[in-house]
Formats: sequence, structure tokens, C-alpha cells
Amino acid sequence: MIIVTAKMNLKPGKKDEFILKAQDLICATRLEEGCISYGLYASTENKEELVMLEHWEDINSLNTHMETDHFKQFGKIIKQLLTGKIDVKSYSVEQT
Repeated sequence: MIIVTAKMNLKPGKKDEFILKAQDLICATRLEEGCISYGLYASTENKEELVMLEHWEDINSLNTHMETDHFKQFGKIIKQLLTGKIDVKSYSVEQT
């Protein structure tokens, strides 16, 4: 399994607009093959910080997701809402 965190810092007052624009992406992504979970979470410490937490069956599923129209379109429409780049980190779950 692959876990992805995508931390975003928003311009002041843009949180509600961002969440509204994210709804279509979230709904479409949850229907993708290989998507285990995909959710948007708000920081309890910083009101302008959100994180997308994603769980994927494998790296191929994640790579396919990043090539979808809804993912690419979302990236374009949120640029003006962010203070900088999205901090993306991915992790593989190791079997113990």
C-alpha cells in the first residue's frame, strides 16, 4: 500500500473556496480503481492549512490517478488559492 500526504497552505480567507473546489476531485478519485481512501483534513493548529491524506493499493494506482483529467484540472484551478507549492510526501507500507 502507498500512503500520500499533500499539505497545502492557503491564502487567508480561501479555505472555504478550496474545500468547495476539492469536492469534485474527492468524489471522482474515490471511484478510481486502486483508491482505498482519499480525504481532505483541516489542521487543528493552523486555520489556513489543509492536508489530503490518500491510501492507494499500489504505486501504479497512484500514478494512474495523477494522469486523470480531474486531478490535472484541480491542480490548475487551485494555484491561485495557495501560498506556495504543495508539500507532497509518499510512503510505502512495509510488511512486518
